[in-house]
Amino acid sequence: MPISREEYERIIAERVEAEEASEREVRRLWIITLLVCMAWCAVGAFITGLGFALVLDVETANVLIQSGQGIAAGGVLFTVSYAGYLRHKRGLE
Repeated sequence: MPISREEYERIIAERVEAEEASEREVRRLWIITLLVCMAWCAVGAFITGLGFALVLDVETANVLIQSGQGIAAGGVLFTVSYAGYLRHKRGLE
């Protein structure tokens, strides 16, 4: 049984709309991921800066510097991994 032209065009319009909605969701997910990663980097940079700016003994300054770098790197790694998990869970692959 053939599909009428109007029905065919309606189906195409629905699929195009669904594809655009999916692309918006993926884009929103990655923009939020980018902003969270930037927040982690800012926190890590602040803690690292404290290690350089505060007048502390060498050991405490090194701990602050290394902690800030670890927080930034670990936070970004966790955020990107979690975003990938959410992408897979939502079926946005």
